[in-house]
Amino acid sequence: MRKDYFLIGLGVRLLMLLIFIYVNEDEVYNDASEIIYQALQELLGGRNPYSKSEYFLAWGNSQFSQPFNYGPVTLLVYLPAMLIPIWYNNLWIGMAIMINVYSFLIGEYVSKIGSCDRKCQKNAQISHIEKDPRENQLLYYGGIFFWIIPVGTTCITVFIYAPILLTVLAFDKLKNPILSSLCITLAAMSYQLIYLFVPIYAVYHMKKGLKDFGFFILGALPAIFIGLIFIFWPSGGFIESLFTYSSNMPYNKCPSCGNDFDAWSVFSIPRILFNISGRSIQIGPEARLFMFFILGVICVVYLFTKRFDSYEEWFLIKYFILSVILFTLTTNYGQSHYLIFLFIPLLYYFQMKKPDFHKQYPIGAGMWSWEDFDKYYSKYHKVAL
Repeated sequence: MRKDYFLIGLGVRLLMLLIFIYVNEDEVYNDASEIIYQALQELLGGRNPYSKSEYFLAWGNSQFSQPFNYGPVTLLVYLPAMLIPIWYNNLWIGMAIMINVYSFLIGEYVSKIGSCDRKCQKNAQISHIEKDPRENQLLYYGGIFFWIIPVGTTCITVFIYAPILLTVLAFDKLKNPILSSLCITLAAMSYQLIYLFVPIYAVYHMKKGLKDFGFFILGALPAIFIGLIFIFWPSGGFIESLFTYSSNMPYNKCPSCGNDFDAWSVFSIPRILFNISGRSIQIGPEARLFMFFILGVICVVYLFTKRFDSYEEWFLIKYFILSVILFTLTTNYGQSHYLIFLFIPLLYYFQMKKPDFHKQYPIGAGMWSWEDFDKYYSKYHKVAL
């Protein structure tokens, strides 16, 4: 039955992809896809993609330029797209297929863990449950969402699903410090937002003990090694392109392009102030400094207190949500695609707040709360919780 659903779903997804490719004939906001394509051409030509100071990209009815400002792991995870270097007007077919693959993997994985027991839910660590009705039903439906959404292109979705997949894996593999570290650091080396998550993962494993933290450092070595390659590559530019440019992003992406659709974006406080003040108020650096200060204080408090030790994963989810929101609100050029990263932690959050008590228990058991479930389990399994 599972195989039948898989094949049917794969066929539906292929049909949706073909429809999406067709309807995107006039897509003109595909700068992320273009810059990744050009950077991969530089890489495959034996040149450091970060040493090229300007990539000219189409946007609206004009173009603008910028350095390559995605992490080097982005090039690795989307390298297979170069096997299909075909463009349908402004749509790169290889990239459209690749991001559908990553979206599909997210959906499959999240649906799988959503139908399994979740140790991070309240009291699960002491309940010795083989089949727990508190399993993550919301994550199951979240997986379906990622599985069927026809992500094909646009600057909003073209590059974001591979780092989302790595971030999901990092959270779900927290009990394995090497694997968790490997996933979160590779994700950070593919998309800058995720750098904000790395410190809290480091603190989490530091609190587990020196051995656990040592394994975390070990898991980070591949990402560090990849970064060092580009840092010490002759004719470099990795630091400037990845970090300096990001801290000096324009408040308006391309005013001359005729359709700056985020001109009054509610997702960026610096941008709103810049526009309504007639370009006189520019607080981008100060806003980011404030963000780093708040998140740094949270990490320090978590490291030196025991208040959150009982439900550590719960604390990580809240930090995850807060960091995404702060990052979005403090960037010079706020865009809604940052908020896509909220989808998975919000599913965890709402599931942990409102668990599903109506799965895998006898009809009529009438469980509506954690206490009801614990009473039921103690009665029928003779285990003191």
